[in-house]
Amino acid sequence: MTKKSLKIILFIFVVIINCSCSVFNAGTVHLKYSDIDAGLEGNKYELKKKLGNISASVRQLEHPSFYRRWDYLVKLSPSIHFDRFNFQAGAATISPNTVRPATELKYRRLSALGNVKVEFFTPIGQFVFTAGFGGGIYSMEDNHDLKTIRTREVRKFDLAYNAFLTERVFLMMGPRYYKTAFEQYTFIFRIGYYWGDVN
Repeated sequence: MTKKSLKIILFIFVVIINCSCSVFNAGTVHLKYSDIDAGLEGNKYELKKKLGNISASVRQLEHPSFYRRWDYLVKLSPSIHFDRFNFQAGAATISPNTVRPATELKYRRLSALGNVKVEFFTPIGQFVFTAGFGGGIYSMEDNHDLKTIRTREVRKFDLAYNAFLTERVFLMMGPRYYKTAFEQYTFIFRIGYYWGDVN
């Protein structure tokens, strides 16, 4: 991805955040443990590091101050996610009998999803089940001649435990399944900030 493309994507991301404060009320930074075997551009890749791959999301979050100690909620909500992965070389199949080494690959993805969310409020925190569908734009770049930007549909299933440490700062953790150009199984630890209203 060129610097110009990255600046355009970052600008769009900032505009969406600033224009949508009534829709989006929380942001999170993620540390992930991921297991991905990706087939991209005819090559097979795996993650260079399974632990790491820091990413970020902007989302709509329900603050527990608006609900009873034991409560639940079913709703539709949007979310925006930015992910980055560094894959290491696997093998590329040229013909049934010919395999050549592949190169390292930088993969960046910006996606927007509509989610169906079921949330349970308890005295020890919130338990959230989410299924999302949407679209993503992703870039791939290797250290040779591959440099491309593509779009793809995105599907997500997420289970998370959410606990507020202060009135605004919260922790969120749990497993996630992500399907786009490849399948991604991830356990995510998130720390976030809630900027919406508090009861």
